[in-house]
Order: sequence, then structure tokens, then C-alpha cells
Amino acid sequence: MYERVFGTDWRTITDEEAVRRMYALGVSTALGHPHRGEFERLRRQASTAYGRSVLQLAFEEGKQRVARNESEYETKQDVWEALVDEETTPSTTGRADVTMRKPTDKQGVPEAVGRAGVLDGTSDDFAGLRLPEFLRRE
Repeated sequence: MYERVFGTDWRTITDEEAVRRMYALGVSTALGHPHRGEFERLRRQASTAYGRSVLQLAFEEGKQRVARNESEYETKQDVWEALVDEETTPSTTGRADVTMRKPTDKQGVPEAVGRAGVLDGTSDDFAGLRLPEFLRRE
């Protein structure tokens, strides 16, 4: 399942791709198709302990989603299709074209393990120095 959708011939990937793949690995593992080598390879892509913990959270969330939703589907393939976006296809460079989205139901990577908006920065360099809006008097 995992290899067919994502492939394993990548050299480097973005943090978002690593989270997406780790979530899919969690789903695949819970369905009885573990890929221990790919798991370790993805973990090595994280340069910090925080990055590794985010990847571990994504993996665990994939396994938990299967445990919570497996009874709703007839086959393992149906579970995979419901929890992992099948439209993610590997490109010719071995990288997956991944789009992160907020899940509104059982689809996609959970918001809790996605990239925090705070890390993207703001256009105003002094915003972090000002009094937060909720503390200002009107």
C-alpha cells in the first residue's frame, strides 16, 4: 500500500512530506504492512529531537486512526483509501507532491501534527514585541 502510493526512492524530502509519509506508515503498519526501514529512514531526516517527536506523533496518529475507524470499512484497502489521500502521486524525481490540509473528517494528516502557523513568521517584524490584542483596552 505505502510503496505503491509514495514510493521509497526519495533522497531528501521536506518536513511536511516526512510528516505525511510517517502518518501513512502508521496507517500501513496498523493494517499489517510495516515498513521498518522506511520508518527509520524518515526519522533520520529530522535534524532535531522535536522533529523526531513530531514524526513519531504522526506515526502514532495513523495507527490510532485505524484502530478507531477500521470497523467502519469492509477491507483493509478501504481503510487505507479513507485515511490516506490516494491522489498523492510520486513524481519522476521520487518525491511526493503532498498537499497539507485540515482534516474535516477522517481524511489527511491530523491538524495536531501539522506544521504550526507560528513557525511561518509574520510580515510585521515587531508584532512579537507589541502587547497582544486580547490584552489591549478598547
